[in-house]
Amino acid sequence: MPTLYRKYRPSTFADVYGQEHLITTIKNEIALGKIAQAYLFSGPRGVGKTTTARLLAKAVNCLTRKEGQFEPCNACGACEQINAGRHIDVIEVDAASQTGVDNVRENIIENAQFKPTTAKYKVFIIDEVHMLSNSSFNALLKTLEEPPAHVIFILATTELHKLPATVISRCQRFNFKKIGYDEMLARLKKISEEEKIKVDKEVFGRIINKSDGCLRDAESLLGQVFSLDLKKITVEDAQMILPSSNVESIIEFLEAITQGDGARALKLINTLTEEGINLDQFAYDTIEVLHACLITKATLTPAGQDYSEESLKKIKKIAGTLSVPRLITLIDRALARRLEIKTAPLPQLPLELLAMEFSDAAADANPPTSNVSPISYLPSPADPSPFTLHPTNSPAPAEVEPAKPTHRFTETIKNAIAHITHDQPIKTTLAEIKGKWNEVVTKISATAPSLTFMLKMCVVKDLVGNELFVTIPFSLHKEKLDERKNKNVIEGFLETFFSEKIRLVCELVPEATPPEPEDLSSLAVQFGGEVMN
Repeated sequence: MPTLYRKYRPSTFADVYGQEHLITTIKNEIALGKIAQAYLFSGPRGVGKTTTARLLAKAVNCLTRKEGQFEPCNACGACEQINAGRHIDVIEVDAASQTGVDNVRENIIENAQFKPTTAKYKVFIIDEVHMLSNSSFNALLKTLEEPPAHVIFILATTELHKLPATVISRCQRFNFKKIGYDEMLARLKKISEEEKIKVDKEVFGRIINKSDGCLRDAESLLGQVFSLDLKKITVEDAQMILPSSNVESIIEFLEAITQGDGARALKLINTLTEEGINLDQFAYDTIEVLHACLITKATLTPAGQDYSEESLKKIKKIAGTLSVPRLITLIDRALARRLEIKTAPLPQLPLELLAMEFSDAAADANPPTSNVSPISYLPSPADPSPFTLHPTNSPAPAEVEPAKPTHRFTETIKNAIAHITHDQPIKTTLAEIKGKWNEVVTKISATAPSLTFMLKMCVVKDLVGNELFVTIPFSLHKEKLDERKNKNVIEGFLETFFSEKIRLVCELVPEATPPEPEDLSSLAVQFGGEVMN
């Protein structure tokens, strides 16, 4: 028994679905007798390129077609032979397996010089033409440019960009597009009626979604569903053939992570994993729902015609809770996590990571942002800490809503760690530190001589809270002083001198004037050396 896409291959132009924009032009050319000598059909796989090429070959060679008509009769000897794939004057060449220049010369160029045996035109259908080698294209150019009057070339390709411009310019181009939802649904319904099998609309929708605009793939999937040998096929029946996820589970998963409920999302993933669901398919279907959310966000109308009305309402609600940047971020992360499923040691781990990372982000973003002022990360001169966040353009105190009461345990924890997380003011003054800075540097030189020269270049600028700000002119020295072990040494000596914890903060100020260099002898002594005469 032939597969459905071969059994129901269009035999007339009227049977071609979803390509009306170019079928009309081809039909007019045939009816008017203005046939081009070279055609180039490009587009995705399974959308009708080779089928249209055969229909064109059949129409121009039909023995009973009258002037002004374009449809082949499918009854004469020529039509029957072309339908059976055994017409001597219609030559189909698979360029993927015959890429060499010798094959092109023998099968195409030399063969084209002979007149048709029985037909009016000798038609060469070269499929996957982009697979030909450069030498083959060069050999074919002259024949394409000046072909014999009895020859028609039809080139078909899925990758137009791989063809030389010299070949493209010699052909009449037709760009095939993916088949739309409505056209594909009509085609599948017609096949089901011909086969006398009832199929639920949701099953059709699932097939269309998985075929990605490729009618041949859709017909192949429908053939697999028909193999169940049932007179009526429901979603539950098709579940055995079409790997799929429950849309309600996906919507529940998205609701959980967009509401910041990571625990609920993780529980759902674990449940689905225990049920043996295909997690890669679940991730794919999740991306499809997010795509529907994005379209809904952009057009304000629900997208995804294969979803139930209830599902569409929930999808629209999810889209309404997400801003466009957050929705784009979620789609990006979902795409990346799906790629990790096949290589992860635990297949569910990427989805769990997606749930947790976005749940945390959603929880942080849940407070309304419309009445929140922008945040400035610059220190305020009046604030004792340079790292405190200050709202800019903040509203007057009377307009600020009272803070919500926090849990008593939260307050207890905050108070307990306040001395660690907040900078505490100290008794030591900036003047005292400046007065003893040279003594501190001298003491440090005995323990860490390599820091001496850099510390002498530092200028004590400010004391904010318990943080001592010093400037240094060179980035290399700043990086050295910022190293944790060196900072510990310096802060240790500061605590020894002033009996308080003082943090060192180095700032790069290139224009700062370094102190006058000392003579070479003093410098050499500090580094444990001597000046050689």
